[in-house]
Amino acid sequence: MADIEDIFNETMVEEDNESGASKRRGKDDADSVPDGTYAAKIVEYSVFAKELPNGDRDYFTVMWFQVTGGPASGAELQSFSSVGPNSIRFIKRAIKTVTGSDPSWSDLYDKETGRTGRIQFDLINKHVEITQKTKGKYSNIYIDKLIRGEDPEPMDDRNVDDLF
Repeated sequence: MADIEDIFNETMVEEDNESGASKRRGKDDADSVPDGTYAAKIVEYSVFAKELPNGDRDYFTVMWFQVTGGPASGAELQSFSSVGPNSIRFIKRAIKTVTGSDPSWSDLYDKETGRTGRIQFDLINKHVEITQKTKGKYSNIYIDKLIRGEDPEPMDDRNVDDLF
């Protein structure tokens, strides 16, 4: 069987407007919102491995979003995906949408420590536009685009000279 690092690094991403990873509901604390498009902030990203009885490992990615506007403001949505030949292009496309570059497996997962790689620092606190689409009992979260130039906290009416 091919090494997951080789499979990940060799998988090409097609350029189109479908991106994201699958989202599973269950024991997780994700909120329920209607399907649609939302402004959100990425609040968590992680990659983890599950040891299999034969000594191999299955890998998974989890990304949490907090909706930042509209009636669903404050809702937390989770994108959960196994890492395999059928999901890699979606994972890479989502990350590229936010960071602007194709990630390598070592960006996502540090084999030496068995923990999430440095990519989490390029994703956390980024503002994005996401679309949720439900198919059957699972919802998919797609990262449509990075929202640049997010407005800072609104200033009050004080004169700048009054601040000093």
